[in-house]
Amino acid sequence: MRKALFLYNGASGKGKTNRHLPEILARLEAIFDVVDVFKTSTMEEGMEKAKQACGVYDVLVFRGGDGTFNHIVSALYGMPNPPIMGYINGGTISDIGRNFGIKGNVRHALSIIEGGHTCGFDLGLVNGEVFTYMAAVGAYADIAYVTKRKYKKRIGRIAYYFKAIAEALRWRSVPCVVEAGGERVETKVPFLLCLSGKNVGGFRVNARESNIHDGKMEMYLTKPGLFNGLLHYLFFKVRTTKIVASEFHVQISYPEPWCLDGERGPSGDVHIKTVDSGLRIFCAEKFEEPLE
Repeated sequence: MRKALFLYNGASGKGKTNRHLPEILARLEAIFDVVDVFKTSTMEEGMEKAKQACGVYDVLVFRGGDGTFNHIVSALYGMPNPPIMGYINGGTISDIGRNFGIKGNVRHALSIIEGGHTCGFDLGLVNGEVFTYMAAVGAYADIAYVTKRKYKKRIGRIAYYFKAIAEALRWRSVPCVVEAGGERVETKVPFLLCLSGKNVGGFRVNARESNIHDGKMEMYLTKPGLFNGLLHYLFFKVRTTKIVASEFHVQISYPEPWCLDGERGPSGDVHIKTVDSGLRIFCAEKFEEPLE
């Protein structure tokens, strides 16, 4: 008997989950023998329920944005007998879902779960804190968590882009020393970006051959330039240094914190390490083997 738990916050995403709930449950009940539902009111409650699902449920389906994904993975990482994750995007941009071939709508996400294919994936640890696809510091890094929720609800991703324009006009400089893979780079950059995935801010920025389960991540060091080097980063990567490694030691002289999957992270010097999450997630068929 296969048991699934659907976990959601009814207040997030403009309450859209409530509207989609009958369809979500009907399609999940056609796949699994038992489908339980739990409506959370806080992120902490959701994380605790995710931990309690280990060894009890075969599958944990949840809906939310990149921050929700980060918190659920943080809760499951290191737990015995974690359930397979089923992700339904409920965020503004949906960068994480693209790593697994999950588009930003409920019906497509449910079709991925119905397909039954799963894959494993890597995590990054920044001074022990989990991130699933992105760690950044400097210009643009704080956009996800400083943009007010009321604006995101009202105008969606455009709220992020307005904030990005303001960031582009505010000059930033992050003195840093990066040691990784036998390399040592000392420089000043507008921002540093470490990626396990392919997309940030809705744009594809990482190489097509980037793999979410190869034990490595890519760190980008963008040279100063117009709009805090953003054009170098998106279009002229000859002016962007990329380091591929499984571990990074980064020394920085910068007052603001790192951003981890759109959430506020630690400040100052960091040790970034790539680890196998030990988790599996329903994904598009191209990724890995079907679920037995």
